[in-house]
Amino acid sequence: MSAKIGTADRLPCYTETTAATDPTDDVIEPTILVLAGQTIHAESASSAPLYHLDRGIASLTSATPKVTLERVERTVRTSADNEPSLRDRRRHIFTLEHSTAIYDKLPSNCPRFFARAATRRALGHIGLKKARLRSEFRALPLDVSGKTNSFGLPGFIKDAQPLFELRKRDGRWEWEDKNANAVAVEDEGDDTHRLIVTAPLLRETVDALVALWCCRLWEYSAEHAEHVHEGMDGCELTFGRI
Repeated sequence: MSAKIGTADRLPCYTETTAATDPTDDVIEPTILVLAGQTIHAESASSAPLYHLDRGIASLTSATPKVTLERVERTVRTSADNEPSLRDRRRHIFTLEHSTAIYDKLPSNCPRFFARAATRRALGHIGLKKARLRSEFRALPLDVSGKTNSFGLPGFIKDAQPLFELRKRDGRWEWEDKNANAVAVEDEGDDTHRLIVTAPLLRETVDALVALWCCRLWEYSAEHAEHVHEGMDGCELTFGRI
């Protein structure tokens, strides 16, 4: 997909670099990310999608096993008549998944929702671990081989340092890095989900942050959903509880 660039158009902060440059070295400046259905874009009047999900993550239940998260990269191409145009390309970066076990009881070292890396440039497989206080999470690296537990499910790597810590303060989720530096805060309203990135971060770090944010939204949606039956065509049918 391509579009001609007008004089008023601006490139999004996520731009594709040349082949000689590793895009994970890009530093993303503080920005506001908005989840709109199956896309995530910067909060601006004419912002192009930065990420794409194959399902609406904020309204999913546990009936859906996996969700694909792609980063949308934009390149500037010049045609034969020297007319520049923007071209979008989606890059699969994470598969968001949830673990299930008999009677829905998981070992303590297994995440219920996690992000499986789909590229070597990602920070790796990561999942959210709830603290004893339900208003806290730790984002920890995972061993997806299933060798850490008898269920054969992805499990947290023992004694691993957290990538992020997530705490709820004054009704909002706040994200900190492993050094306790604030990096983002969530802002939610009626059917509105925003992630306010407050610190400059490497692109791969923002990718991981977005993936975990989506996992948290999915987990919340699944926990608060009404009884759901998934039809043969894969559509979710919701019925009110009796």
